Amino acid sequence: MSNNTAFLVGFMGSGKSSILDILKLNTEINTIDLDDIVLEESEDHIESIEHFFNKYGEVHFRNCEVKAFQKVYKNSKTVLSLGGGSMISPPIKSAVLESDYSFYLKNEFKSLWENIKDSNRPLVSTGKHNVKKIYHERIDTYEQCNNTIDMSKLSFQEASEIIINRLSWI
Repeated sequence: MSNNTAFLVGFMGSGKSSILDILKLNTEINTIDLDDIVLEESEDHIESIEHFFNKYGEVHFRNCEVKAFQKVYKNSKTVLSLGGGSMISPPIKSAVLESDYSFYLKNEFKSLWENIKDSNRPLVSTGKHNVKKIYHERIDTYEQCNNTIDMSKLSFQEASEIIINRLSWI
């Protein structure tokens, strides 16, 4: 594939943003958090995904997410962190699964729930049972990524080093 975009994929609380922050601080790699782009592009510059969901709903968010993705996906040699539900959108899923540099940050639901249960994320307010159901609906798609990093055994720093070592374009 000619586009050298790398993707960080995984459920909420898997460490995508934390790893992206480490890459940003410790390397010269261009990094982008897709959620940040969605918020920057929003009509009234909403400050959080939670507020965006509350004001506009998930359907509008997913439409904006695809537009933001199409805008930044053209950036070569970039690590792009996707939201936990980004792969629901066919154009995003297709690009990620065609990439040699898709990284699924895998963890057990129990650990993910511990990471997110006290957050203001829109799905968390629907309850643990519903969040677990969504996790199981998404896991098969996540597992199609070319690289799986088992976060239950690694620190964010160790995971970022694995990603750096696998990026042939650095």
